[in-house]
Amino acid sequence: MGTALEQMHEIEPHIQVGRARAGVLMLILSDSLSIVAILAAGGYLSAMNVEGQFTIKGDHGPAFLPSLLVAIALVLSGLSYYWWVQGVHKNEVTVPKLSFILAFVLMLVVLVVQIFIGETLGFTNPPFHAYESLIMLLTWYSAAHFLLTVIIGLLLLGRVMRSRLVSHKYLAEVVGYWWYYTVIASLLMWLFSAFVR
Repeated sequence: MGTALEQMHEIEPHIQVGRARAGVLMLILSDSLSIVAILAAGGYLSAMNVEGQFTIKGDHGPAFLPSLLVAIALVLSGLSYYWWVQGVHKNEVTVPKLSFILAFVLMLVVLVVQIFIGETLGFTNPPFHAYESLIMLLTWYSAAHFLLTVIIGLLLLGRVMRSRLVSHKYLAEVVGYWWYYTVIASLLMWLFSAFVR
């Protein structure tokens, strides 16, 4: 009798693909509900600001230029990843590797800049007001998404560099679901934090 891990390799490939897709889609669904809840709560607090307590004098959002650079790098990372997935499906070798490395490096840069943005918010005196709490939550929640994407990208990078993706092309597509979701969700959170007051 083999273990469950040994038997995993005996599962039909289409079942492995289906499980991988379902797992990532469930993660995306649960995370998107969290993001919708955060944005709804922040929007509600902002809209119900009848006593002018949502923001106080001196409150500010994240620095605009670094945030804009993060948004541009995110879009470029998503496009580069998409280009790589298209090359993987066409069995190309050289150019797609470079586009995946570019997508990974851009996501790593985005993570570093987002941490810098979070560190330079200047909200250091608890208790934090509603606006400060919301901006810190959006900033660090985005950073957590970038960190998870970088970790997943690092794991995938090992397969890409060793050319071990040939029999598991679905991994590029499944990781792409999370990659694109991270780009879109982070852009929405950035736009919300830029305009909520």
